Amino acid sequence: MSTNYYIEKDRKLPASQDYEFLLKEGMKYVEKLGNKFWTDYNPHDPGISILEVLSYAITELGYRANFDIKDILAVKNGEIKNNTFFTAANIFTNAALTEIDYRKLLIDTEGVANAWFLPVKNEIKNGYFLPNDGETEIFINKLEDKLSLKNTDKHSKLLEKLSLRGLNKVKIELDEDPVLGDLNSMLFSFSFWKNNRWVNVEIIPHFTNWNDPDVRLFKLMNKPTKITIDSIKKMDDLVFMEVKRASKPADSLRFRIFSEDISELDLVLNHFNNEKNICEFISLFEQKRAKIIETFSKINIKLHQNRNLTEDFLCTEIVEKIDIGICADIELETGVDLVEVVSQIQIAIDKVINPKIYFYTLTQLVNDGFHSEDIFLGPKLTYGFLKDEEIENAQLPTEIHASDIIAVLMEINGVKSVKNFMMTAFNILGKPFPNAMNKSWVLKLPGDFKPVFNAKISKLLLFQKNIPFLLSENQQMLVNQKVILYKTQFNQKKLKDANFDFEIPTGNYFELDQYYSIQDDFPRNYGLGKNYISEKESDLRKAQVKQLKGYLYFYEQILADFFAQLYNAKDIFDTKTIGKTYFSKYLEKNDLSGEDFYSKELYNSNLQTVLLNGETPGNVNLYETKDAFFSRRNKILDHLLARFSESFNDYVFMMYSVASDTSGLGELSFDNEDLIQDKQNFLNIYPEISSNRGLGIDYINAKIVEDSLHLNPFWNSTLRGGYEKRVAKLLGINEISLRNIVTENLPAQTQWTVETTPEHFVFKILSPNVDLQEKWDWAQLHFLDQNLYKIDNYGPNFYLYLVKINKKIAKLDKKFSSEIEAFAYLTKMIKVLNIYYENFYCLEHILLRPFNNKSFKDEDLLTVCLQDDCDDEAGNDPYSFKATLVLPGYLSRFKSLVFRKYAEKVFRQEAPAHVLLKICWVNISDMLKFQKAYRNWMENYREYRLKFCKNRLSAQDEINYEKTLNNLAKAIKELNTIYPVGNLYNCQISETSNPLILGNSILGTL
Repeated sequence: MSTNYYIEKDRKLPASQDYEFLLKEGMKYVEKLGNKFWTDYNPHDPGISILEVLSYAITELGYRANFDIKDILAVKNGEIKNNTFFTAANIFTNAALTEIDYRKLLIDTEGVANAWFLPVKNEIKNGYFLPNDGETEIFINKLEDKLSLKNTDKHSKLLEKLSLRGLNKVKIELDEDPVLGDLNSMLFSFSFWKNNRWVNVEIIPHFTNWNDPDVRLFKLMNKPTKITIDSIKKMDDLVFMEVKRASKPADSLRFRIFSEDISELDLVLNHFNNEKNICEFISLFEQKRAKIIETFSKINIKLHQNRNLTEDFLCTEIVEKIDIGICADIELETGVDLVEVVSQIQIAIDKVINPKIYFYTLTQLVNDGFHSEDIFLGPKLTYGFLKDEEIENAQLPTEIHASDIIAVLMEINGVKSVKNFMMTAFNILGKPFPNAMNKSWVLKLPGDFKPVFNAKISKLLLFQKNIPFLLSENQQMLVNQKVILYKTQFNQKKLKDANFDFEIPTGNYFELDQYYSIQDDFPRNYGLGKNYISEKESDLRKAQVKQLKGYLYFYEQILADFFAQLYNAKDIFDTKTIGKTYFSKYLEKNDLSGEDFYSKELYNSNLQTVLLNGETPGNVNLYETKDAFFSRRNKILDHLLARFSESFNDYVFMMYSVASDTSGLGELSFDNEDLIQDKQNFLNIYPEISSNRGLGIDYINAKIVEDSLHLNPFWNSTLRGGYEKRVAKLLGINEISLRNIVTENLPAQTQWTVETTPEHFVFKILSPNVDLQEKWDWAQLHFLDQNLYKIDNYGPNFYLYLVKINKKIAKLDKKFSSEIEAFAYLTKMIKVLNIYYENFYCLEHILLRPFNNKSFKDEDLLTVCLQDDCDDEAGNDPYSFKATLVLPGYLSRFKSLVFRKYAEKVFRQEAPAHVLLKICWVNISDMLKFQKAYRNWMENYREYRLKFCKNRLSAQDEINYEKTLNNLAKAIKELNTIYPVGNLYNCQISETSNPLILGNSILGTL
């Protein structure tokens, strides 16, 4: 349909673009304010001419300001590069939180067909679902006031079991491989050519789990030279075979081989009585194992990158399948396409028993009427979008209802009736499950198995006019092909190379700051702008024109500044660092003619400097002082924060209070530039710290190398949990890397360097030939204490010395010309160093649980209070939903009780509501001890966890990890919060400088 273009008869302009309106409004002001001096309001009056020109110029400003916002924000190539405009996929999505979120995340993994996230058991006690069982049992020993790995106390009385919460079980269904078949099953379908026909067999090893330690033998025994046949024989309806590893006979693999045709068992026996033929299927088992390891590695990485704070995962398992056989009499209409109807019957049954999950494109969901906040709800996916209802329907069922299947069968065109309907569940070996045979209405299932419709073991009798009939061999083959084609199409469900996000629109770039002088619009007789005054005119006339130019320049500058302000709106409402919020334009050239602007005739050469930089050091330009800039910039950033319902108000009030604190923290001052930078940093990474706000640290921190997990270095890295990153930004802690907070007892050195962002500080040990190690150790623990520095001169220069009881230990490698300069630098340096070392550790207790009761001892468990005065359900469990935060309480800000109270408030309100935090502000020695124990434990823990789930732990691995866990448990027990020193010698001084507050101070000098 063609578009009709027309001009409205009664067109209404916005007030800012309506010349007549502006002129009338100007006249009102003239009449009101200048009626005593202005008596002629006719158009020939110069004042009216000026008003008309200005009114016309303002319409241009109104016109430009009314551009589409994308045009105002666009840069030269039309792109909108603004750090606070996030796409829907970045700002709406969130890290996995709910059960459905985690299932979406896992299904979105290459090689995964379906996944189930089980936070609790399918058992209810006292109205609540029971938590999953941990790796080992822990018991509550109230008699001895401790937790125990033994189930009895010293009097042999049975103890109550402690059930840990927050342990999530994950079950995975893998995609079917076109060559290797069903990756979920240890059962392997294999065929070989014998006597001019294919012999089909199914092979299963002696273990039923891919995590079994003997799985590694597939790789070690996949060549004829690596194995010897120990025995191969027929047993009942199968062939049993055992092969040993040639280089290590203690290692062996045992297989059961089932033939599709029992009469072919002798052919099977003869075929596999040969090392080469055996290694042929062992190699396929190894390929299957490698494929599974690769997929499990991807799952491992994804799970631990999205682990919620104080929660953890049990070892991932492949879901076990149950074959469902169905018997039914189905009456069909006459004249129907039998192949099509029977195919639809099998597909419909499969959809009910095993509901499918599909990936959708963004366009599909938009066309279906989904809103963006619903489309992008949950984690950000790679291969498309998943619908919540389909995820919910594809749960692991506890029962199957015949009515559901009959209902969908009756909807198929051509199906007239369904009678004598019965269901049976079979295990992997084809044996019926107990109490799951020939059920007419409800088939009960365990709830952690996946049911799969199996047409081979089903019996669907077809009737037409009550006369039974069978499909021909050709018809049955066509049915099988249609069903296989349906399943094949479904296996290709993951979408690739599609657009899964709304793109940020592009705009038309305009040079909105271009300014055309209003003087070109004056009548010719004014001698302004392009209408030059003749050289023949008198000096008086020339002076009058120049005087009028000077008068008009006031308006020109204001208009030009408005255009500049509009042009720079893209920078004002961004998080890029800017030096001003009022943008002036120095009128150097006439943008229309390209000639010098007339202001050069009238004003001094320093006009540009004054206009753009201000008249005094306290200005950022002529219109804006630094204080005004700080105020306006903070207001703009507060507006940007408010878009996301975030606020820094409490942080600002707290920092003002800390800066004015009188308890010996004079080196701290409120810094507006730091505050602005804190807000900008917060906004720049807002999608991450918003969506990941509830995540714990990724302690695995791995990548896939050659189909297996490779652990990345984690210490001295940016590896932190989403919760830790968010609270750090809210507290103004910008360097939140996982690193040493205290320098550890390293081999003594003659000097060291602290590499902070503003500056590097180099310290040198004095007289290093004497007691170097002792001086080094002391200096590393005390160089952050401003009170231990002394300023002394050496020749004409002054230096900063670190002093221990009047003995100079080290000096800063920097010289100063005066004592005042040195002291100012010391104050600045201590502030920078304190900010650099501001950091904390977050230890989640669920990660400290024991994994067995053989290598772990009761001393490795966390301490509890089980006596009568503190015996409660929450206190008896030190692992579930608990965490300890350890902070250096000796740093400048961290000494302040005002900051501590604010920080503790932030830590607790940003943590999930069910998480209980213990916050410790510790001294240097406690921090050093905890730091060592924490780092050593983490280094061992990540290795231990991966090997534990693969059943690859050696005795030495067990010993090493148990030792680090024991040391960490002791370090946690010894943590104590330190408080600022108070005094009692003068009540008045104590109240104004360092008051003694009960529970928040330690006693200093009397």
